[in-house]
Amino acid sequence: MLKEKKDYLILIPILLILLNMVLVATNNFVVVDNFVYDHIFRTNWLTSMLLFFTKFGSITYIVGLCILFLIFYKNKKQLLDLYGAIILSTILNNVIKIIFRRPRPALMTILNLAYEDTYSFPSGHAMATMTFYGFLIYMIYKSHWQKPYKIVGITLLSLLIFLVGFSRIYVGVHYFSDVFTGFLCSFVILFFYIKAIKKLRHEV
Repeated sequence: MLKEKKDYLILIPILLILLNMVLVATNNFVVVDNFVYDHIFRTNWLTSMLLFFTKFGSITYIVGLCILFLIFYKNKKQLLDLYGAIILSTILNNVIKIIFRRPRPALMTILNLAYEDTYSFPSGHAMATMTFYGFLIYMIYKSHWQKPYKIVGITLLSLLIFLVGFSRIYVGVHYFSDVFTGFLCSFVILFFYIKAIKKLRHEV
């Protein structure tokens, strides 16, 4: 599947995922995680904003958007591709969580602004956000929109992905390593998933 030279760049996030897993399993990522927490500056307005944006990565919110797309979006084939990516990402996230069984920061010593009772690594919000909005970015890129609209759409969705990821650390329910690894996992999933779709449909 890795035919072009540039395709081999995907090995970088794959190796980073494996490295992160080793560091988390051996508790050697804690220095970086604590450093990030210690340098987060919290204000009331920032807390309100990030508590709002963190909802965009919840399964409930994403499922709601999927239902709206199903009703109003005409290209059902693309929607099936989108749903397939989300399902694949969700399954992988739960498998990794069960393997590592990492406790949440909220269950340890870090002040939290929200509560979650599932395992921490990797972040489900980060993976769902990168998969869902990342695939929307791909849909926009492949669309017939004019270039300025593509740039605006892709920029806004990229910013949303970052805000959701950062919000999970900010509200105290994830470590930096949870979010970072979650983003990487979904990026790799999207890379191979999209290549498989294009190959199946003989697209360039």
